Amino acid sequence: MSVVPTPGAVPAVATSEYIGRQADVESLEARLFSGARLITLIGPGGIGKTRLAAEALRRAHRSLHLAVYWVGLAELGPESVTEDMVRSAIQVDAGSRPPPIARDGLPYRKVLVLDNCEHVLAEVGRIVGNLLADPELTILATSREPIRWVDEHIVPVPPLSAAHSLALLRRRAELTGRPIPEDPEPLRIAELICRHVDYNPLFIRLAAARLRYQPPAVVLRELTGDADDKRLQWSHGARAGADARHRGVYDVIAWSFALCGAEEQLLLERLSVFAAGCETDDEQALRNGIDLDTVVAVCADDELPPERIEPLLERLAERSLVSEHLTATAVRWYVVESVRVFARARLQRRERDAARTTARHRRYFRDEVAAGQSIWHGEQAQDWHDRMRAGWDNILLAVETGLADPGEAVVALETATGLLSMWIPYATGGGPALTRLTESAVDATRDADPLPTELQVRAMALLAWVALWQGRSADAARLLDACATAWLPASEAVRWRDSAEEDLGLPAPVEWIWGLELFLVYADPRAIGVLERSWRKSVAAGDVAGSELSSVFVALAAAFVGDREAALDITERILARSMDSGSVLSQGWARLARAVALVKHGAADAAAALTHGVLAQHLIEGDIWTVSWAVGARIMVAARILLEASAIGDETARAAAATEIARLVEVFRTCHRTMGTVIDRVALMTAQLQGAADLAAAVLDDQAYASAAAEGARVRPEFDALRQFVLDGQTPDLPTPVPSAAGATRADRKPEGPQSVPSSARWNTLSRAERDVAVFAAAGWSNRAIADHRQSSVRTVDAQVATIRQKLMTPTRAEIAHHIPEELAERVRRESECRPARAPRRRRG
Repeated sequence: MSVVPTPGAVPAVATSEYIGRQADVESLEARLFSGARLITLIGPGGIGKTRLAAEALRRAHRSLHLAVYWVGLAELGPESVTEDMVRSAIQVDAGSRPPPIARDGLPYRKVLVLDNCEHVLAEVGRIVGNLLADPELTILATSREPIRWVDEHIVPVPPLSAAHSLALLRRRAELTGRPIPEDPEPLRIAELICRHVDYNPLFIRLAAARLRYQPPAVVLRELTGDADDKRLQWSHGARAGADARHRGVYDVIAWSFALCGAEEQLLLERLSVFAAGCETDDEQALRNGIDLDTVVAVCADDELPPERIEPLLERLAERSLVSEHLTATAVRWYVVESVRVFARARLQRRERDAARTTARHRRYFRDEVAAGQSIWHGEQAQDWHDRMRAGWDNILLAVETGLADPGEAVVALETATGLLSMWIPYATGGGPALTRLTESAVDATRDADPLPTELQVRAMALLAWVALWQGRSADAARLLDACATAWLPASEAVRWRDSAEEDLGLPAPVEWIWGLELFLVYADPRAIGVLERSWRKSVAAGDVAGSELSSVFVALAAAFVGDREAALDITERILARSMDSGSVLSQGWARLARAVALVKHGAADAAAALTHGVLAQHLIEGDIWTVSWAVGARIMVAARILLEASAIGDETARAAAATEIARLVEVFRTCHRTMGTVIDRVALMTAQLQGAADLAAAVLDDQAYASAAAEGARVRPEFDALRQFVLDGQTPDLPTPVPSAAGATRADRKPEGPQSVPSSARWNTLSRAERDVAVFAAAGWSNRAIADHRQSSVRTVDAQVATIRQKLMTPTRAEIAHHIPEELAERVRRESECRPARAPRRRRG
């Protein structure tokens, strides 16, 4: 089939099946219009370079009078690619007959397509300059890496979007006679298949061909991403055409791998010990890829010296085997899942190297976690928290790969307990996965020699901490009993719960969790003493994270279950201590505990100011755990205001407070669903929430309560959205019905916080396109969704969002919303209501 009816030979590309990439086609057409001399489409095998070239030329032919000459190089060796061969194919001869004339009398412009250049780059590079001596000629090349001609226009071809990938899979499945029905579960499975094959069009076609023999659920189970992954065995058979490079996933990757030098191959194999990455629409690229220092630490040795790593990474990226994500200040590297499976299979052939590299990976991330023990609450907390989020998939992988060997399981358990001893799993939403791996690691270390009893006890205590937040109080009690049995003599283990005041010598983590059990399950004031004992033991052991956490819960226990004197004295003392620490986290939690104590004892105005201050100033980016507690404190403030307003019959204040409670109870639940905690089963929190909700329901009618609750439930389960909703929704300027217990009244003004009125001068610096993108960003659209809607590329939108943030001087993407002019507020609201659902996060397996 001819792509366009012009002189010269063109491939039989099925452009009738062309899906998506509208923006990519338009961009390529624009380059052809601009008179670019050499345009090179680059990307991994099967990504759709040839199809993109054919589709763009087919469309451009209508207005550009193109004479297209197509030279396929896939089956030619270096000795066959000569200037004479190419000239004869396109009938180019300097000084020969003039170019052909189109029907309207205008001369054709000649386009030479050099398809599949990556294996003959040197030969193509030598002849390009001479060919381009013809001023009427444009060369459009497809390759897995650039040709490196001086004026080359390099055009990366990205994966398909999630929506277009699903459309392609469904269309191809129909051809096999196994259509995917329009039902939620089959569509979910189909979406996961597309994600696991990296949204690569060829791999999607191979997956669709597999549907002829296996149902979608089985095909998905074949895509584990691990040693039992079966994609390398897939074959499209004759349906893939005559190109041997595209007969299967293995053939596609092996072709590029064979073009690499020995050092490049070795580095790619070692990179397979890291978790797979993916194309992202997040300009911060969290949880995607690794930095250069990490690659050097894990992969460098005498065979691959550290100074060789960076140039080798760059060469692998040029060959489209390694991907890169550039932020404003750094570059992160990653290998997509299919390449990782291929490289991992290669690495496993050299067992000793595979074992050494995997062990280095495991210890590197163990040490990264351990570093947080001393800096987690300090000035470097945000940086460490970001590193943990960025490395989360690799941290889980490091734990998982250590489970098979009891000795390595000890390293895995050290990593898992290090994270569980802080609340990073909850801040990242990764608590359930880490909990399962920690349980497995405890079991795996039972055969270790020597037996790591102290580590096992610490791990079991921390698993009890998880159980408490999931409402599994019986499991938490069983785990604490196991800790006591493992640590204490039998005579003391049977009576360890008899006296909370007696120190039996239990380690600090067990004391901490026991104190939490007394606090959260039984609302027992003895929790304060047990938690203080845990704090003293942590300080004596030099455990910074343990002492900080114990201190936090001493204050919270005092605030919730202590008497008035204990609540106010202890929370004031710990707040003062936190101010000396210089830690944003410590100050934030001490303020929240102080706010709870104040509101329980009548000072609602001071409690409201403290809670607002935590949300505005004392958070680290991404910490939903702390946000949730700030929301809980704010619910208590609103409940106190409601009670005070009811006492004097102030209906306006009652209704406003009740509405806020209804909204925030749902926000609080959203926070905990995101983190994997089951807060409705935690006795103390259930009592607080239900009490506040009952107060609100008694004030509002059913419709008003449901409307307010629905507003809170619609908040996106993301840090910026949750935090900003609570800040924007706080109403500290409500009329105060009675003086507070401290004698102060609520200030008749909003506390200082993020600026809500945009600077018109800054807004006016944005271009028309940037303003449009800013509106979508303010409405919560992802960069990929914006790109699909505007028919541009994700990289273009990434750059636009970065420029917008720079011009508006906003530290985060979420704060773009503060700069939207009032006249566009209604449009932002409309766009928010029709915001596309986000694609699920990529996970292993």
